[in-house]
Amino acid sequence: MVRRLWPVHPKRRIQLIAATAAVLAIVLLWAFNRDTLPKLEAMNIEVPAAARLSVAQGEDWKPAAVDPEGYATVAANSRFSLRLDPKTSQIAMLNKSNGYLWRSNPPAGQLAGETVKGTLLENMQSPYILEYTSGTETKRSVTNALDPKMTTRYTRIGTDGIQVTYTHTELHISFVLQYRITDSGFEVSVPSSGIAETGEARLFALNVLPFFGAVSKAEETGYLFVPDGPGGLVYYDRKRPAIGTVYEFPIYGEDPSHLKERERKTPREQIGFPVFGLKRGPQAFAAIVKEGQYTASVKAVLPGNISSYNTVSANFSYRQEYGRKVSGITKDVVGTIQKNRNEDDRRVEYRLLSGDAASYVGMAQAYRAYLKEGGALAAELKPVDQVPMQLSFIGGATKPRFGGSRYETATTFAQAESMVNELMRLGAGNIRVTYQGWQHSGYARSDQRFPVVPEIGGTEGAGRFVQAMHDKGIQVLFEDYMSWKQPDYSRFQVKSDGIRGIDTAVLQDRDGRFIVDPVKAVRGQKDVVDRLKELGADGIHYVEGPGDQVFSDYNPSSPLARKDTSYYYRELLDYVRNRLGTVGVVRGNDYSLGHVSFIEELPFSSSYDLMIDETVPFYPMALHGSVEYTSAAGNLRDVYDEQLLKAIEYGAVPYFRLTYSESRVLKDTDYSHIYSGEYAVWKDRIIEEYRKFNQLAAVYHQPMTGHERVSEGVYKTTYADGTSVTVNYNTKRFDVTKGGGA
Repeated sequence: MVRRLWPVHPKRRIQLIAATAAVLAIVLLWAFNRDTLPKLEAMNIEVPAAARLSVAQGEDWKPAAVDPEGYATVAANSRFSLRLDPKTSQIAMLNKSNGYLWRSNPPAGQLAGETVKGTLLENMQSPYILEYTSGTETKRSVTNALDPKMTTRYTRIGTDGIQVTYTHTELHISFVLQYRITDSGFEVSVPSSGIAETGEARLFALNVLPFFGAVSKAEETGYLFVPDGPGGLVYYDRKRPAIGTVYEFPIYGEDPSHLKERERKTPREQIGFPVFGLKRGPQAFAAIVKEGQYTASVKAVLPGNISSYNTVSANFSYRQEYGRKVSGITKDVVGTIQKNRNEDDRRVEYRLLSGDAASYVGMAQAYRAYLKEGGALAAELKPVDQVPMQLSFIGGATKPRFGGSRYETATTFAQAESMVNELMRLGAGNIRVTYQGWQHSGYARSDQRFPVVPEIGGTEGAGRFVQAMHDKGIQVLFEDYMSWKQPDYSRFQVKSDGIRGIDTAVLQDRDGRFIVDPVKAVRGQKDVVDRLKELGADGIHYVEGPGDQVFSDYNPSSPLARKDTSYYYRELLDYVRNRLGTVGVVRGNDYSLGHVSFIEELPFSSSYDLMIDETVPFYPMALHGSVEYTSAAGNLRDVYDEQLLKAIEYGAVPYFRLTYSESRVLKDTDYSHIYSGEYAVWKDRIIEEYRKFNQLAAVYHQPMTGHERVSEGVYKTTYADGTSVTVNYNTKRFDVTKGGGA
């Protein structure tokens, strides 16, 4: 007898259909969400190894003798002497060449005239300011080395330093500060392994050496240096409103994972390098945050309600405060302190400068030396006969239409080739081309990249264009976005692949875009590299991601800190450069140095804070001659003449973002910000500008050795061979005076 497989009863049939549909849905969901990305191993990328600073062990150190001011020498070399006051745990650094004594805190005699009292006065006498919370409270309290419940213990670190262990007997918090003498000054470290929280109190933040080198408001001439944009100076003798007396901003900008969409802050030039400094008369220091920079802020404070001193220091965050939802049915949140402490080590190196080096130029040279010592700056660039020029062509983009969408062509590959040919006939040379708007979907933040969109020539047209450029000795890179994605045009899923904020909710902006887990984003780039290599492309230029933004991911199953993100980005940059030859980024935050071939749109302007008195080319001085960089695109400048002169003053190479068609075709697309890029309109200006930049071809490979304000609106930049470039913003002209040789 044949068995019936199909139920006779209608109800049973419906149940079977429903069960089959459910199984099919599960299978499809599994297949859709299955991780098919290449493994990191296929890209020779390893998981970052954890390396921790160790805490010194041994007997308590006690000084054999102290000088009249109470200091005992704990370490010395041919240039400096590191001293410590065992009663207060304050430190001092003696410069043996000139006898100048750098102090961690103002001397007692100066503090006698202070008007502040209580904790504020105690802070001025402490090598640190510690913020903490208690239990579930969000209220933050402050303590310091003068707290009577704070005990101090000293331990030698070999022959080059001293370790200070602080323990608060009531709060049950302990931590250590380590000081080591160096050939250039000293380092101060806060090992994570030396932190203990055995009570209800929790470490929130630690401001290390907040008054090192502090300058009284009437004591000496000079300025504070802060890493705002390319670099900012805060002069001691300027009058400013009371609200303009504190500068405190996170290195590398705000972590998106700590910000809710509704908490978006006023746009500003984010900090791209972890350096701050101070000049007082013929003395200065440059401080470099070597570890812990991803959770640190640069804090500069001017005389006011806190003290009568000008100070600048690093403030390290160990926890964040955030709004936690009360329930899933309301939008109400309650203030909450992050439970787990960030376990990064913290370390700041102070390079002490004097004489001619005691300036922002000397600070930049000290930072450049630091970068070269660590391998972040390679050998100097090769000399050129013609200055390089970067041309970025916009292929096109998808524009919404009634009932659908349509791809709008702005520049075909054939049109791009004709533009390059004409510019070369007119005298432009040493060109590099990057192509944007080539993705199949027509959307910038899409993973639907291939095949190349047919409207501009398709994959075959791209290959022919690359070969035509190679025949002229021109590199071709394709631009890509890899952090923010549009859900409708991405292989990545919001819930499974998007990073999570500190409240563990998926982070999305107003338009629903999300940031891809950086590990998955990096893995996804292998296919992009493989396909571009088949085209013969020379590299990738990352418009968004590896050079301009790092973030945390609070996904409980695979959390990542900002330093982890930067690690994977660096590994990706190395992978692209090894496979294709060239890789570029935007902004060029310092963690990308040593891993990129060039930087597009290095920041040249400040945030226009009330505190910043003068913007200086600190970061360009550290990089020039070792890394090629551009300013903003020449056809997209806000103030054309002024920004052109700024690019020349700061040593940039020319750069344009162009379309063959009228720019209006890009309106209402992902490239609508290219409001003026039509080649026919800009052709003559491009050649005129190129000739101006080409006057600096001889210094393209040279380090900057000097920069100064000659007079109001007139600035001079000097290079290694003595060549100087004087820019006059009053007359809108510049002059190049050739040097006598390096």
